Amino acid sequence: MPDISLFGTLNTGLLGIYASKLAMNVVAHNIANANTPGFSRQRPELLTMPPIPISSLTQPSIPLQIGTGVYVRDIKRVRDAFLDIQFRQTNNKYNYWDTITANLHFVEQLVAEPSEAGVRYLFDSLWSGIEEVITDPTNTAAKRGLVSRAEELVQHIQDLYMRLEQLRVDLDNEIAQRTQQINAMVKRLADINAKVRTAVSLRYTPNDLLDERDRILDELSNLADIYYYEDNAGQITLRIGNQIVLTGQDVVELRALERPFGKGFKEIFAGNSKVVFNDGKLKSLFDLRDEILVKYMNRLDEFVLSLTDEFNLIHQDGFNGDGSVTGLKFFNDISADRIEDSKLYRLAGAKRVENGPIKFISGMSDRKDFSDILTKPFIEKGAIVFFDGTEKIFAARVNPYDKVEDFQNALSSISDRWFDLKVGAHGDGGYRLYFESNQNLRNTLALDFNGNMFNTMGFATKNVDVFVVDRKDFKVSSGSYKIAINGKEEILNITASTTLEDLANQLNTHFGSDIKAFVHDDKLLIIPTKANEFNLKNIKLSDSGGLFTQANIRVETYKALDTSRETLENIVGRSQAFSIRIGATEIRIDPTKTTLRDLARMINDANTGIIADVTPHGKFVLRGSRSLDFELKKVIQGPEALWTALGFIDPDGNPLNDWDEGFVFVNPFEPPKDQRMRYIKADALFIDKQVPKDPYRFVEKFAVNSTIKSNPETLAVDIGYTEENPNWDAKVFKPSGRANTGIVELLSALRNKKVLNDGLESFNEYLGSVVAELGVESETAMKIKSNTDLMKKEIDGERERVKGVSLDEEMANMIKYQQAFNAAARVMTAVDDMISRVIDKLGLVGR
Repeated sequence: MPDISLFGTLNTGLLGIYASKLAMNVVAHNIANANTPGFSRQRPELLTMPPIPISSLTQPSIPLQIGTGVYVRDIKRVRDAFLDIQFRQTNNKYNYWDTITANLHFVEQLVAEPSEAGVRYLFDSLWSGIEEVITDPTNTAAKRGLVSRAEELVQHIQDLYMRLEQLRVDLDNEIAQRTQQINAMVKRLADINAKVRTAVSLRYTPNDLLDERDRILDELSNLADIYYYEDNAGQITLRIGNQIVLTGQDVVELRALERPFGKGFKEIFAGNSKVVFNDGKLKSLFDLRDEILVKYMNRLDEFVLSLTDEFNLIHQDGFNGDGSVTGLKFFNDISADRIEDSKLYRLAGAKRVENGPIKFISGMSDRKDFSDILTKPFIEKGAIVFFDGTEKIFAARVNPYDKVEDFQNALSSISDRWFDLKVGAHGDGGYRLYFESNQNLRNTLALDFNGNMFNTMGFATKNVDVFVVDRKDFKVSSGSYKIAINGKEEILNITASTTLEDLANQLNTHFGSDIKAFVHDDKLLIIPTKANEFNLKNIKLSDSGGLFTQANIRVETYKALDTSRETLENIVGRSQAFSIRIGATEIRIDPTKTTLRDLARMINDANTGIIADVTPHGKFVLRGSRSLDFELKKVIQGPEALWTALGFIDPDGNPLNDWDEGFVFVNPFEPPKDQRMRYIKADALFIDKQVPKDPYRFVEKFAVNSTIKSNPETLAVDIGYTEENPNWDAKVFKPSGRANTGIVELLSALRNKKVLNDGLESFNEYLGSVVAELGVESETAMKIKSNTDLMKKEIDGERERVKGVSLDEEMANMIKYQQAFNAAARVMTAVDDMISRVIDKLGLVGR
């Protein structure tokens, strides 16, 4: 019966030798590449040869499956594709945050905070210079020091800005270099694709080529987010960012092309399509160049723009020390180079809306009806002395539990009064108590001798000092007394029969231009006239003869009606409420209560992105804030009469439109040229539009005015004053004198004025917040980088555990395959002996 031959057994042993030898070669290859980057350990795939069914002498009826040995079907890489994907995704993030961290650290070094080389130190130094000028406004050295410190701040900010811009240029150059690096790697992958396809078609596994491909993919994952898949031919299709750059052997080369705008920074294109990166080093380079660095440069731009405009609007409202220069700006305006490429940043009214006539003064208000006001009782006896500032003076009295109506009647009975106390509607329909006059009530002094009457009627008060002589103390020796008031000397004659009233008449006759003497409730009141601003400090009284000393003259302080509140009712002549609208936000205004500064506060509190302000001499200002890209780009509506009164526009001549609340004052959709013509009367500041993905570049125009730089004596110090005017347009503007430091005091107050970051931060807070923002962003980036690094190392460690070469394991495999080789060789030796026995020994019996 047939049986497997000895030669079949010999072949089985031979196959064992070949398989073990091949396995030994794989082990040797692994050991040789133990330190080769990207190498994946390999394993021979050993399979049994197909068995042969044979009937034997011992099993004649059922064929036996006789094994025929072993063969190596393939040599496989030991690799986990899932771990590769995880590693590359994590590697993307790590390289993104590593680049961000390194560059933010560099920016922190440039900012140099806190140190004496930082912006905040120089900013504080500038303000110290302002304080020195306040201390000694006539000191030329202090003024020169202030100008020098301003120049130092300008130079430092511009240097920091230039260094940030240079960093952007360096990042842009690196983007171009990394693009070429990617192209080289993609071309190498295309070459590997071709070789892999050939190997697959020949039905063998190109392990080392696949290792090289994975190594290149690992390197690519440093630079960008990559996505790939493998086809049946073993070739990969590769996508970088949002663009496919490799399909088989076809490569779409990346190109770094300059933008057609700005400074020509580069964008990356695959063919004609822009590549958008989502992670990796290139994503970080783009984010740093176009967002992060631009953000901090924009912070400097905002600081410079706001500082320049605020400084200038205050500075040009003052006089230099000798009163010869006014209207001069401290910094150069940061204005647009071309009106066609500009946007409207700021409007300032042309009128100094101050020192106009006060004809209405409001007391209690928002009452539901007349009786709520007229029936209000006075608890105590009292009186108010009214003085018109020159000649007329009288007193109006109330008794306990008299009502406001009684006081109103008492005033009505005085024929030579120059005002009326009225009750009328105001705002949105409530009632109020108010003084009304056809004369300027600024010239009126009203003294409350009860101390509570104005409070009962809801009027605001102020303290006023007057000289007082009591009748009981008027015991003066007869004689002639020399009295001087403000340098004017006169003789007052006192006899035994002279009364307080007589003394008052003499004082009024001789000194009526400086004081008004009036007897009220057994008291002689000596009141400064309007010419002396009702201010006792402006009265220089000389009593060489001792008249007032004998009369025990003293100073008493009384509550007086505050006539200085410049409400919109006085400015626009309207008591009914009206609205202005900024975008979709309505602001309701009661002109009987609202001043210009109240209006500015209401606009700022509305959080519309429009910032309102008032200059030292009453020019109303509107600005666009950061949230509106420093542009007045919201529609602003409101009565034409309001904007005309504030000096923004000229009236259209049609009074029917004056209080139309739908009147469009600011239309951001108008071309800049039309806006310039529309606001030709106002002080309009147009700035350059921002180029996409670029900073505003205001810092590049930051400079101290050349006139002030060359002659610090032109520095504005004196706030000056405007004279009273009949139409709320103070055109007469005069200096106060060298000792007046009003302007530099206002400049000093700018330090803590909230004008930056949509009106939320002052200059002092803003610099601190920028430094803090940079520090927090840098620390956050460092933490994310550290966490990502830990994750990357953990995944890489697991990946190396799978694919890496373990020398101990390879030595064990070497011994295993060596023993298998020896055993297979021993099988062949044994079979050889058997064959020799059969050939040489069998059949020799009987020879």
